[in-house]
Amino acid sequence: MNRVRDYQALEREYLAGTMSLRELCRRHGVTAHSAVMVQARQGGWAEKRGKFRARASAKYIEHRADYAALREAEVRDHAIEAIDEAITKFRSDLRATKRVVLADGSIADEPLMLITPRDIAMMIDRLQILFGRPALITEGRSFAATITSEVLPLEALQKIVELTRGLTPPADHTSGLPHIREKLPD
Repeated sequence: MNRVRDYQALEREYLAGTMSLRELCRRHGVTAHSAVMVQARQGGWAEKRGKFRARASAKYIEHRADYAALREAEVRDHAIEAIDEAITKFRSDLRATKRVVLADGSIADEPLMLITPRDIAMMIDRLQILFGRPALITEGRSFAATITSEVLPLEALQKIVELTRGLTPPADHTSGLPHIREKLPD
């Protein structure tokens, strides 16, 4: 390269590339790389390269996020279409029958169901997962009883369990729960 160097071209190549300044000088035949290094320091090439890479990285991330969102929308659309087709097929199968010959020689119509209600339920469960909802909803139940911050005695809890399960007939009062006749101390 001649004494007159195109520092702007070198800067553009440095910013867009991954090579060091020494490699850049070698590639362009610059033997005295100190002049290029001075230009790079004065022009803030390293900071510009960092900003350029950050912008490029942000654009790449944005591009990938857009692609992922489009792909996810396509997958959801295909899943919904598949479930819709399965439900339509299930509905037509409800009316469809096939003739079978029974052991006694008589002919009967048997329902022809290629897609079962269980298949539909499984597909809907998978769709729930696809939309970020739980596929299986569980319910937990517990029982706690206290009277004025004191725990009920074990016999009373057992009696409640027996009455709610129908193990003992209810007392002569209308409620199925044990009836406390005496007044509790204050």
